[in-house]
Amino acid sequence: MELFREILNINKKYNLIENDDIIVVGFSGGPDSVFLVEMLKKLQHFFNFKIYLVHINHLLRGEDADSDENFSFEYAKKNNLEIFIKRIPVKEIAKEIGKTLEEVGREERYKFFSEIYEKVGATKIATAHNKDDQIETFLFRLIRGTSLQGLEGIKIKNNNVIRPISEIYKKDILKYLNKNEIQYKIDKTNFENEFTRNSIRLDLIPFIEERYNAKFKDKIFSLIEEIRENNQNNSLNLSDYVNSENKIILEKMKFLSNFDKKNLLSLFLNQKNIEINRNKIDEINSLIKSNGTKKIDLDKTYRVVKDYTHLYIEEKRRDFTINNSTIQLKIPSKQVFNNFKISVEIAKNLDIPKEKNQYLLDAIYNDIIEVRYRKEGDKIFLNEKHSKKIKEIFIDQKIPKDIRDRLPIFLYNDTIFWIYNVKKSYIPKINKNESKLIKVLITVEEVKWTIISLKMKS
Repeated sequence: MELFREILNINKKYNLIENDDIIVVGFSGGPDSVFLVEMLKKLQHFFNFKIYLVHINHLLRGEDADSDENFSFEYAKKNNLEIFIKRIPVKEIAKEIGKTLEEVGREERYKFFSEIYEKVGATKIATAHNKDDQIETFLFRLIRGTSLQGLEGIKIKNNNVIRPISEIYKKDILKYLNKNEIQYKIDKTNFENEFTRNSIRLDLIPFIEERYNAKFKDKIFSLIEEIRENNQNNSLNLSDYVNSENKIILEKMKFLSNFDKKNLLSLFLNQKNIEINRNKIDEINSLIKSNGTKKIDLDKTYRVVKDYTHLYIEEKRRDFTINNSTIQLKIPSKQVFNNFKISVEIAKNLDIPKEKNQYLLDAIYNDIIEVRYRKEGDKIFLNEKHSKKIKEIFIDQKIPKDIRDRLPIFLYNDTIFWIYNVKKSYIPKINKNESKLIKVLITVEEVKWTIISLKMKS
């Protein structure tokens, strides 16, 4: 009961779970994830929320992995919980695409979590990080080099990701499960010290506790809390410096002191759980001072991009080869063009749209509108007599180079009339019966990538 009161206090302190929440839980069958679900079940007596379990079998540990999968299924069945299970041949995928097991495992994990998150209409994700994980992460980052933000450990609440048991020690979790005869599975690889984190847990911490301070972990966690409090007191409000697309506005940033600039960049990178160190922050600072559009890799998943006016993070997986194909949209119709949903419909309101993602075109019913990416030599009309190369328009408006080839170009009667989100052009008169012309409203909706940034916990 004492442990559960701690969970209740943590939940109240950080406002982790609320009424009507739908929570997706990463469930391995290990003691931490079992304990997490047991605590969530108790919390359901205080709050009205739903739980869905997600289990992933990476097919790396043979019979042990299959046994964990079976256990997870039976546990969910016994507790009347819905569980989503997926088998992912990580080794085969890694070999095929030339990535490490860790990279593929993380990517496939995120993908499946995103799928289930959307499927059940979830509001939050719960992971089973405990207090020992906090301390090990602190030491791991300290050894590797990090910023003050990095030394905060694992955030208890990070956007839609919550960690309700992150202030509970592993020994107390095991004691509770064993005392109440609640079954769980053990991943044998947790006892192999070939990995840095395992070595910290199995070698470094026990050595310091035995030789120097038996309460070493308590002291470290107190330090983590102090760093969190200090960072909070000294933190800038990130929302004051970013736009609606979560891009840092460089103009606002340039008046900050060097200390505040570094603080702001740390906060910005923390959103993606990117490991931060002084060298990385200094490198980004140098990037900001450079001219034109530049980018640098942050890790294997993300890169930071600096254009004329903004700094932002993009996922490497979003890179793509330019598609030279053209799609044709009949008036009226709807179609998807790569990351864009395009709707062509008869206008009900004849006012010129004020929205950047809309265009009001005079056209003929059943005619064709073409959509493609830019080509060399493309021009648009500025007026009846003058035209301008699209390349020059991009330069004039300081459109980042990596974005220029991703913007849809719209044509009617082989004439470019719209560079999406950049320029609406003058349209020369067409040699058709003008009495047949109707007002056509074109709407473009960008399809956003759904990536859930979390670090899974067994």
